[in-house]
Parts: sequence; C-alpha cells; structure tokens
Amino acid sequence: MKKKKTIDFFFKRKERDDEQAQPSLVSPTSIDINVSNIVEVGQPTQSTVEQLVQPPPSKALRIEQERMNIDALIRDPGKRPRILDYPVNQQDEIRRAYIKFGPYQFLMDEYPFSVFQDQHRRFQARWFETFPWLEYSPEMDACYCFPCYLFSKKSSPFTSKGFRNWRKVNSGKDCSFLTHVGDGPNSSHNVALKCCEDFKNQYCHIDKVLSKQTSQKISCNRMRLKASVDAVKWLTFQACAFRGHDESVRSKNRGNFIEMIKLLASYNREVDEVVLENAPQNAKYTSPTIQKEILHIFARKVQSDIRKEIGDAKFCLLVDEARDESKREQMTLVIRFVDMNGYVKERFLDMIHVRDTTSHTLKEGICSILSHHNLNIKSVRGQGYDGASNMRGEWNGLQALILKECPHAYYVHCFAHQLQLALVASAKEVVDVHAFYQNLNMIVNVVGSSCKRNDELQAAYANEISHLVANDEIETGRGANQIGTLQRPGDTRWSSHLNSITHLLRLYNATTTVLEDLAIEGSTYSQRGDATYAFKSLMSFEFVFI
Repeated sequence: MKKKKTIDFFFKRKERDDEQAQPSLVSPTSIDINVSNIVEVGQPTQSTVEQLVQPPPSKALRIEQERMNIDALIRDPGKRPRILDYPVNQQDEIRRAYIKFGPYQFLMDEYPFSVFQDQHRRFQARWFETFPWLEYSPEMDACYCFPCYLFSKKSSPFTSKGFRNWRKVNSGKDCSFLTHVGDGPNSSHNVALKCCEDFKNQYCHIDKVLSKQTSQKISCNRMRLKASVDAVKWLTFQACAFRGHDESVRSKNRGNFIEMIKLLASYNREVDEVVLENAPQNAKYTSPTIQKEILHIFARKVQSDIRKEIGDAKFCLLVDEARDESKREQMTLVIRFVDMNGYVKERFLDMIHVRDTTSHTLKEGICSILSHHNLNIKSVRGQGYDGASNMRGEWNGLQALILKECPHAYYVHCFAHQLQLALVASAKEVVDVHAFYQNLNMIVNVVGSSCKRNDELQAAYANEISHLVANDEIETGRGANQIGTLQRPGDTRWSSHLNSITHLLRLYNATTTVLEDLAIEGSTYSQRGDATYAFKSLMSFEFVFI
C-alpha cells in the first residue's frame, strides 16, 4: 500500500532542499522585506561563512531567524530567486520593494563580448532607452524582463536563465525583444506590464476601492445614527411622545421623532445628505425598533451608573405597582441608600411587568431585578410599601416573604400612604369638612367646565393684578403674580387638596366675579342655577372660615 504524504513530508523535503542549496545563493525565506536595505550582491560576509560552518538550526529557530535576520533583497536579476518562491503573504511587499527601485539597468563602459557562430556580440546600453522594462545582470551577462519577473507565471528566457543571444536583437521584426513583447494586449509581457502599472496605482486596487467605499459608508451610517440618537435623547429628556399618527412622506406632521431629525437636517447639510429619504432603505435608523433599542441603551447606561453609585452599600426597597393604559400591571422598584459622601439618595432602578399582584409574583420580580443588577437581597435593610394585604401581610405578604430571605429587612408602612388614609378618613368623619370639599369641587367644576369661563377667570384676575400694582399693594418682579387657574382636588393625593385651596385663595375675587356674571348672564337655566348655588357657597361664612 502506497504511503500517503503528510504535511510533515513537505517540511522535511523543504529542509533537505535547503541543506543541499548552494552557499552563494540566498534563500527566499531568509530575505527581509525592507526597502531601505536593498543592496547588490557582493562577496560573502563573515556571518555567511559562519552559517556555512555551523550545523543547520532547528525548524523553530530557523523560522524565528527568518523573521528577525532578514536584511537584504538581491537586485541582480541573475541572482535573485523567483517571486513565486517567496511566501505568499510576502510576495506583494517584495514586488512593491522592487517596483520602488525600478529595473536593474546596470551601466558599464564596455560590456563583455559573447561568441555566437564566430561572431563577437555584446549587450548595448542604448537598449535600455528603447526597452525600459529591460534589466541586465553583470554576473550572468544576460538580460531579463522586469514586469515578467514580478507578475508573469510563465517561464521564459527573460524570467529564468536570462537572454544573451545578442545577434537576434537587431534583426528587424524578428527581434527577440519585440517577439517577447508580442503584438496584442493579451500577450504575456503586456499582461504583466498592465499588472505592474495597476500595482503601482494603489487607488486602482479593488481592495483599496472597497476600503474607501466602506469607510465612506461607515461615516454616513455614523452620521445617520448620531442624528437618531440625538433626537431620542432630546425627546426622552423632555418626556415627549416619539411617533405620530401618520409618518409617511406625504404627511405634514410625521411625529416628533421624524420632525426632530428633519429639524437637525435643516441646519446641517452633511446630515441632510444622509438621513430620511436620502438614506438607503435598509439603513435609515428611524424605525420603532431602532428607537426602542436606543432607549434601552440609555436605560442600561443609567442603570449601570446607579449601580456604581450604590456600590457595596446597604439599601432599602420602595415598591409599588399600578396598571398602565394598556391594562398591564407594572411594578416599579426604587432603591434608597446612603452614598459614599453620606447623603441619602433615592434612585428609580427598574420597572417590570407582572402577571398579577400576588406577593409571590412580586417577590419573584424583585429578586429578578436585584439579580439582574448584581445586587444581593441579603443587603436589604428596609422595605417601604403601601398598606394592601398582599404587601404588608404578616404571614404571606411581600414583606414577610422578603423577611424570610433577609431578617434585617424591616417593613415600614409608607408614610405618604398613611397620611393620605388618615386625612381622608378624618375628613369624612367631620361633616363640615366633608361638605367644604364637596362645595369646592362644585365651584371648580362650574368655573373650569369651559374654555370661555376659564378665559374670563384669567381676564378678571389680570385686571385685579393691574389694579393692585397701580396702588402699590403687591410687589412686582420676575416670576411674580403669575396668572393661573383653579385646580381640582384628587382623592388619592392629599397634596392636591392643598393646591386646590391655595389656588382658590389666590383667585377668590376673580372667581366671585365670574360666578356672579354667569348667574345673571347664563345662557340656560341650569348654568344660571349652578352658578348661583356656587356663588352662595363661595360667599358663605362657613366656607370661608373652613
């Protein structure tokens, strides 16, 4: 059975060939690609003699020497190795080095004679002008073709042994130089010459062209993406909606995001040339998916900064859940901690969707958020929730489940919820206070039920301010004496009750004027009746006193 050749066989064969090579020749693999070190071949140096005396180095050492001790390229065409004998990944660099110095046209006063059929002929220096691709080797007394040496894969006297039959040079159309050049553009010499010209023109290389196109494409994509990122950043910071009802090209209002990019493009020609309709169909970076990805990147960056701010500190959990507009239950998690400077900080860390509001589901969501941000539940030192049974339950509530994981996570009923519940319960128990808020709601509804009445309220308050300023009864200044409107109290936020009363105190005279005019000039009996009842309530002693 014939033994198969392995890759080691070729390496061993190469080593034997190197050992049998003549000492005067330089191996292609031992030549450095250094343009500044291209020299002519001379006498063997001392280092070369020492290499001949010493035993051949090992394979690993020889490879290392090839990388470090390569210091010369042979310019004499009769001595230099073939281009194809060099490593493939070094051939272009060697070609570039030789092209930089050009053909080796060795000039002499008198070239040596050669005898051809009793005729003494010799090389002529003037042939260099007629055939600029010609090279001459003084060592071999032969001429060579420079382009064919670099790029031709066909073997000919002008690339291997050299041409020295001088009597066939000046033989008219049978001139060997002309025969070598050939008639058509597809001759071996002309093809090699064309390759040499293209190689010298780096911008004609396909890799250079593709690299230039790729760089330009990357620059345009970055400009396009930067415009989208800036638009997302501004809209997010201002808490504005992104998308519009109709984002087609024919729409007059394509939504805040598209309109913001159009605004950026109107002030920058470079941006205008690469965004929206001037962008390729597959790289506009304006789709809802891209917008969400940019938002998620911002969110992860903010969460990462919060996590760095927390560090190894202990922290407390503030958790609440609510239903959004899409009827999905969302749970928010706020971390309260003391930073490295000793300041108490509260940071909104994350919000996730939960399928229900049971204590086990909420605990799984909290543990998932903490694990995602590399926070240990053992570091929890407090819990702050509302008073719902699923949150504060002593046995199966959320606070009880977390206490089992971390015994130091003490539960505190949210003070804001406690105050709200206490105030609402107290207000309902006092009949006069309950009646006061009922009348307050009615007055606000009557005055603010239409834009016309709201405009009348603001106009009346503006006239009042002008009168007070003219009599020097109030101070003026930047931001003072703002014209506002009445505010409705909310059932779940006690602070809204305070704001509602404060606005009514400030607009009391203007409100009485609007109600009095409406009670007389109302268009329907219901408007006149409601305005009359609200006016009497507003002017009553009990209402003003409370």
